[in-house]
Amino acid sequence: MTAITDTPFAKLESEGRLLKPTLKGDTHVEGRFGFRGDISYDGPETILKEVFAVSETGKPAIGFLAGSIKEFETLPKLVETFGAALDGDSKNVIYVADIPRGSRWYIPIGPTKVFVIFVDDTSVYNELIDIFYVDKVKLKKYDTPAKLDALADVGLKYAAVSDFEEISYEEAVKRKAAG
Repeated sequence: MTAITDTPFAKLESEGRLLKPTLKGDTHVEGRFGFRGDISYDGPETILKEVFAVSETGKPAIGFLAGSIKEFETLPKLVETFGAALDGDSKNVIYVADIPRGSRWYIPIGPTKVFVIFVDDTSVYNELIDIFYVDKVKLKKYDTPAKLDALADVGLKYAAVSDFEEISYEEAVKRKAAG
């Protein structure tokens, strides 16, 4: 069993940021620690919701992170709060409700790169199934750790940058304001 103190989630845990966990422990993949729940990142009211995240033993950062935020402008604070728990190799998929409909951006924030996708009235789980082309019928039969493993297996390899427009955070803020 992997102790959370031996993972990139340790800082977030010590700061009391890991909220409402449905999973906070090992998954079915050897050496993989997973988290499902919410993560606060800029005070108790600013939350990354419906989080799917994993780290692999021996890697310094979270390998795969997905969740949704209400306000796009809080994205840099999210990356700042995670700090070294995210790096240039992390696959980060963040769904945002207040950006222009249909937006699919790939945004660098320091060494971290984030896939930013418009979302409305749907769950991160359903959106990940759609974007990763995972069999929803099979997933229904899995327990929480197995569902996270199935999505993380695809998420850790996700490289469909060509499906996204690579833009700066500043340009994204301008487009949001114009939208």
